[in-house]
Amino acid sequence: MADPGWPTEVAARLKEDLADLLADMAADVDWHITVESSSLGVVAASDLPLMVQALNERLQGRTWDLAVFLTDLPYRDQARPLVAMLSPSDHIALLSLPSLGLFRVPRRVRDATLGVITELLPEASGTTRVPGRIQYAGLRRNYVLPGARGRLRLLSGMVRANRPWLLFPGLSRALAGVFATAAFGLISSDVWSVSLHLDAVHDAVLMFASITALVTWLIVDHELWERPSSEIARQRAALYNAATVLTLYIGIACLYAALYVLVILTTVFVLTPEALNPVIRHDPSAGYYLSLAWFITSMGTVGGALGVGLEDEDAVRQAAYGERQRQSQRQDTDWPGDG
Repeated sequence: MADPGWPTEVAARLKEDLADLLADMAADVDWHITVESSSLGVVAASDLPLMVQALNERLQGRTWDLAVFLTDLPYRDQARPLVAMLSPSDHIALLSLPSLGLFRVPRRVRDATLGVITELLPEASGTTRVPGRIQYAGLRRNYVLPGARGRLRLLSGMVRANRPWLLFPGLSRALAGVFATAAFGLISSDVWSVSLHLDAVHDAVLMFASITALVTWLIVDHELWERPSSEIARQRAALYNAATVLTLYIGIACLYAALYVLVILTTVFVLTPEALNPVIRHDPSAGYYLSLAWFITSMGTVGGALGVGLEDEDAVRQAAYGERQRQSQRQDTDWPGDG
């Protein structure tokens, strides 16, 4: 079972290879694997008895021996990122995908799932283990990532779960502002003249400033910044805010790169040497075209901030947080797994 969205996609891909892998672990067991998309809610997924109850309710009337729930929510056990939470007596486990990091996620999910099954079923004798350090909490068995490296992996995994590329369809009006401003720069002789005096350092500073301006305006205008009210909430807010900022920066940087390529092609095609020569007093070089396109792209990115205020807030939040995070925030405002 998996949360809707990305976790369900991961589970569906995992199912294709899991039966053969499990057959190698326990040849005398007849494995039947199904994938279902369902949300348990924040509290149910972070509290072992409630999670067991919720899964049992969803599996009522069916024959099953083991349940693994995949979620894209981040979890912690005493400030340490939690990879997995197991209930051996109930044959139920939860895997938190963000704790698996940014790279090789499908392989890490596969290995963690096999490790969980090895822990829950005595007849499964695999060598794969759940990543992390084991912590016992009554009947619950947690696997956590210690140290700063574990927190960094969790943060990078949250950014991966947010899927920064979803910013593109979520910012249609901002994109209109970006292209409108860039088009103005292409036909403005003042812009052509200013770009003559900009070197690579100035262009790089303008690029960073323009991306930061759009990211900041997105956060402020759509109130994406979490304001904590307690110590636990401050820890949660710091993590979510960092993930949001990184997600937006990556998404806007991808937008910037795509716009830059488009502007370069348009500039070379539209602004011929004959059109530029009377303004810049010489034939444009390849370096001049690149610098001009860089400057125009930065202008366009700042112009995109003007269209951000017209965006639908749900579209922006979906791009920044992901559909699963937004749904869970509406269900429960408590931070999961802070013990």
